[in-house]
Amino acid sequence: MVSTHLPKLVVLVTCFNRKDVTLEALRALPAAINNSFKSQLVLVDDGTDGTSEAVRNEHPEAILVKGSGSLFWNGGMRLAWQTALALSPDFFLWLNDDTTLRPSAIADLLKEYRHASNPRTIVVGRTIDPHTRAVSYGGLVRSRIVSRLNFRFLTEQETECHTMNGNCVLIPAIAAKEVGINSENYRHAFGDIDYGLRARRLGYGIIELKQPVAQQEPNQKFEASIGSLTLSNWRFITTNAKGIPWREWYRFCYEFGGPLWPLNFAVRYLKILRLR
Repeated sequence: MVSTHLPKLVVLVTCFNRKDVTLEALRALPAAINNSFKSQLVLVDDGTDGTSEAVRNEHPEAILVKGSGSLFWNGGMRLAWQTALALSPDFFLWLNDDTTLRPSAIADLLKEYRHASNPRTIVVGRTIDPHTRAVSYGGLVRSRIVSRLNFRFLTEQETECHTMNGNCVLIPAIAAKEVGINSENYRHAFGDIDYGLRARRLGYGIIELKQPVAQQEPNQKFEASIGSLTLSNWRFITTNAKGIPWREWYRFCYEFGGPLWPLNFAVRYLKILRLR
């Protein structure tokens, strides 16, 4: 019998039309938690492929929220978090619906949090590419002195992050009060990095669990879609949530780029510009 003194965790997930992938990730949760939390799942289903019904069959205790169909990652996670606030947990977990966690991964995130000297600490799970063994998602640090918006993954020796990818992140409940939830200013790709930078600005520590929490390939399709700015795709790149939408990129650069933010804003597009 699970102890009633376990901390309460709410797992936040958003999904869009990949039912089998989502179910696989959710099936791994009990082993990943490994009796370290009392847990509750809040899932936003932004698609139409019957994911909600399938999740309800396997996880009848889950709180399911129907999306608008155009929430994308950050919008879906924001809605999940808004829903979860009333549950008053001790921790929240961001989890991508395509991140299938290894056994005890979430329990290990909690251990790492408890080892930290600062209760205002966010713990990031790193994932690795199963083919190359390179880091695919995880904590991020600034990689250049001049630019404040150029990030890289941590080395094996580093644990402290400036921000993070949002694939698997353990966040103490107090952060929802002090930092807030995902920003309404972003639809997709900037939301996780924005949150980490806002948390650091308020004195939160962000650390990375060095043992990978999952094997996961990087989204090469996404990288390819934003790797070239041409006459044929300029509208997608500069306006679509899965491109580099100029209003969101402008806001992000202005907020976090420091004195050189206009340069950051322009160079991102110039680097991928192809005159064809």
